[in-house]
Amino acid sequence: MVRVPLDGVKLMALGTRRGLPMRDVDVGYLVHCALEELFGPELAPKPFALATADKAMPQTRVLPVLGYTTATVEALRAHADTFADPGLHALCQWSELADKPMPAAFSVGQRLGFSVRVCPIVRRSKPGVHQDTEDAEVDAFLAECRRVGDGVPVSREAVYQQWFRDELARRGGASVESVAMTRFERQRLVRRRAPDAKGARSAHVTERPDAQLEGTLTVTDPAAFQSTLARGLGRHRSFGFGMVLLRPPR
Repeated sequence: MVRVPLDGVKLMALGTRRGLPMRDVDVGYLVHCALEELFGPELAPKPFALATADKAMPQTRVLPVLGYTTATVEALRAHADTFADPGLHALCQWSELADKPMPAAFSVGQRLGFSVRVCPIVRRSKPGVHQDTEDAEVDAFLAECRRVGDGVPVSREAVYQQWFRDELARRGGASVESVAMTRFERQRLVRRRAPDAKGARSAHVTERPDAQLEGTLTVTDPAAFQSTLARGLGRHRSFGFGMVLLRPPR
C-alpha cells in the first residue's frame, strides 16, 4: 500500500490543461490521470481511495491518496524522475510519499473490519446494438425497483448490501459477517471517450451511485482474498472506487 500526497491546486490545473469540463469532473478522474501520467499504467496504484471524507474538489490543500501497487516508493519515484513532465512531477509532495507492505498472508477464519467506496451498478442484460457502454450500466437500486414493479417498497441499503455480498462472492476469499451503508450520493462522473478518427477525445458526463460501505469480513481463502484486495470490487476501480481498506473488526 502506498500513500501519494497530491497538490490540490496543481491537480485542478491538470484537468484544465486536459480540456476537461471542470464544472462536472470528479476528483477520482483527476487523480486517475495524475497517477497514470506520473507512474505509468503498469505502476500506478489501482485501486485507490482518497484518504479523506471530503470528496469535494481540492483548492489549496494536499490531497492524500491511498492505493495498492506492487511497486515500491523508490520504483515510483524513479519512474516519475525519468519520464514525467516537470509540471506533472510537481503534483506530488515527494517528501511525504510513503509505503508499507501488506501482510504476506492472512489466515482462514481471520476477522477483518473493512471500509470501501463502491459504485454499485449492474449491467443491462441486453444492451441495444448502438448503446454506449456507459449507458449499459444501471444503478443496482433502480434495477431492483424495475424488477419488483411499482408500489413495492425497496430499501436502497439492502440492495447495496446484497450487491456487495454478490460481488465479494464472485471474487472470492472472504465471507461477509456484516455490512452497512454509511454514506450515499449520486455522483457526476467524467470519462473520456476513445479517440475519434482525428485523434480527438471528447468528455462524457454520466451520473452514478456513490456509496460507502463498512462492516466485517471473515477470510475463507487467503490467496483469493489477497487477489481480491489487489483487484478491488465493482466497476470504476481506476477512478477511486473499489479499494477495500482494512481495520480492526468491531
